[in-house]
Amino acid sequence: MKIAIFVGSVRNGRYARIVGEWALQQLESRNDGNTYEIVDLMEQDIDPLTAEVLPGMAKGVYEDPKTTAWSELIAGFDGYFFVTGEHNASVPAMMKNAYDQLHIEWQNKPVGYIAYGGGGGIGAVKHWRDITERVGMINLATDAMFPFGEYFPDYVFTPGERGAAMLHAVADELVDASERAAVSVEAQVPWQSPAHPL
Repeated sequence: MKIAIFVGSVRNGRYARIVGEWALQQLESRNDGNTYEIVDLMEQDIDPLTAEVLPGMAKGVYEDPKTTAWSELIAGFDGYFFVTGEHNASVPAMMKNAYDQLHIEWQNKPVGYIAYGGGGGIGAVKHWRDITERVGMINLATDAMFPFGEYFPDYVFTPGERGAAMLHAVADELVDASERAAVSVEAQVPWQSPAHPL
């Protein structure tokens, strides 16, 4: 399986890339035969969503070549980690804009959350679940959430063994869900993970 680590912040001084690189290091250390790759929003050329044809109706065909390039990148993955901060109890605006550019590319694929914030990013994760379920993604039963007070002493990301255990729990489920989803797509049978308590 090919799994993306979608780093969704473009702010100056962001933590997202630091968290994403830590996640990549942890995931590669699993040596589980899967490929993990960072997709950093700051490195993508994506405009605000202005397309006349809604992405949900575009069937993967876009007039804007920037959107086409974004589509080709995202479509190449079997599953996704979303590295997300929280802004006013919701998701980062630029990350949401990038997500909304596409539709079919996300469908029937699993997504796991690596979130951080004052409350561990719980507000962002709740909203991401609503958003991704509406598009047709597969949400997991496990999240990795990192509250500032516990995991960012002196403003330094310090996940420790507990943080690593959270990440690997999500990874276990994401890899399994990606494999199941791939089989379901081949058989044209929708598959869903167990309901999450949030």
